[in-house]
Amino acid sequence: MKINKILTLLSCIILAGTVGEKTFAKEVVQTPEVVTASYDVSALEDRIAKLEYNQEHPSFEFHGYGRSGLLLNANNDLKKGKVFNKNGVGRLGNESDTYIEAELVKNFYLDNGSWSKWHIMFAKGTDDYNDWNENVALRQAYAEMGNLPVFSGAFKESVIWAGKRFYNRRDIHITDFYFTDYSGTGAGIDNIKIGDGMLDLGVIARDYDSYDSVGPVTNSSKEDGLNVVNLLARYDIGSWEFDLGAAFSKDNENRTINNQNGDYNTYSAADYGLQLGIFYNTPGYYWSGKGFSKIFAQVGYGLNAGDGLGTAGRGAEKNLDDALSARLGTFGVLPINEKWDLFTTVVAQHNKNSKFNYNATLLDPQGDSYSVDVDGLKSTWVSVVARPVYKINENFELQFEAGYYYVTEEKDNGNDVDGNLYKLTFAPTFKLNSNDFWARPEIRTFVTWAGWDNDYQKSFQSDLNSYSGKNGVNVGVQAEVWF
Repeated sequence: MKINKILTLLSCIILAGTVGEKTFAKEVVQTPEVVTASYDVSALEDRIAKLEYNQEHPSFEFHGYGRSGLLLNANNDLKKGKVFNKNGVGRLGNESDTYIEAELVKNFYLDNGSWSKWHIMFAKGTDDYNDWNENVALRQAYAEMGNLPVFSGAFKESVIWAGKRFYNRRDIHITDFYFTDYSGTGAGIDNIKIGDGMLDLGVIARDYDSYDSVGPVTNSSKEDGLNVVNLLARYDIGSWEFDLGAAFSKDNENRTINNQNGDYNTYSAADYGLQLGIFYNTPGYYWSGKGFSKIFAQVGYGLNAGDGLGTAGRGAEKNLDDALSARLGTFGVLPINEKWDLFTTVVAQHNKNSKFNYNATLLDPQGDSYSVDVDGLKSTWVSVVARPVYKINENFELQFEAGYYYVTEEKDNGNDVDGNLYKLTFAPTFKLNSNDFWARPEIRTFVTWAGWDNDYQKSFQSDLNSYSGKNGVNVGVQAEVWF
């Protein structure tokens, strides 16, 4: 065993010189103390142990995500194309933005085994093709600590954290749909052992300043947005995951709006919410033994209904006290054979809200008038997407994606909606390793066709008027990477 370790160290020295790590090589060859110590087996063992430790415990980490490319409207002289609701019909060949995330992690380790990490992440998103863009966002800034000697019993494996962070995010990759995302600023403790499972507890606050769909709040004591505080719990046991959340917002219970006649209209939105999520990871792709799949069910009430379901209260200003939502979904990846992979997803959601007794023309802070229509009573949407991938060779594959989105909405003004959207994409793709569905980076060219009906165009995506008729074709190229 000792001879093997000596050979391992010698291999490291040779490799360092081969790839140009001259500092390390010079230290070993030129420093008399090291050369002398090379005959000391215990010193060699210490050096090898240190090398292995540094590999397993890096001082710094760098992680990131990025996508960027062209999305052009082939129906309109290659002007910029529009996105056909990527969350509903799939993201392949259906993204127009440049978005990047860059995360730095500083690690701290002590001899007693305890550790801490400081995370900081910046992100930038833009939907234009300009050379220069401003406004970089701070997405994460938090610290976490684990394996602390003071923890024992159920808390022995616990990790504590505090700050601004991504929290409990679950997404469906091919639709870019986060069915849970409780990100915000707060604190918590993870990995509390309860029975055979682990419990996470957290408190998260979010400000939703940009989600005021019903006009400016005129009260001097209130801002346009609202603050939502969430108490969250997650319990994992075997193949099952359970989420439970409660949300509170005093800013939301009396919202006052000024209409163009100088009158004031006040309505009481929900000031608290509840939500429950149940998630099951099947053995393989729906019990096939290959790949993976997940099935989930979620319900939300009050602040956590509608767009607030599975979030820290997003879109809560649109929910009244008795708002109620339910969501069912499933997705998974099947490696069919050496040449074919398949990703599929089906998600449906139903929302119910009480009658909103307000429909008028409002004035924004600049004095311009605009109409508000927030009188929806019931709505349902269904998303079905499939992405087959065929591997030509180790660096080239053909990706296909088909998506269907259906939405219906019942309104108290009689203007009910019943809309459909369809999408097909073909994307020849270059990547470093086409044998791995998740491998990145990749560069893909694509052509995307979408079709829709009048209800969808009028009520859900009026910018599709830039396409002729009720269909559109986009072409383009996109790069994507994560690490």
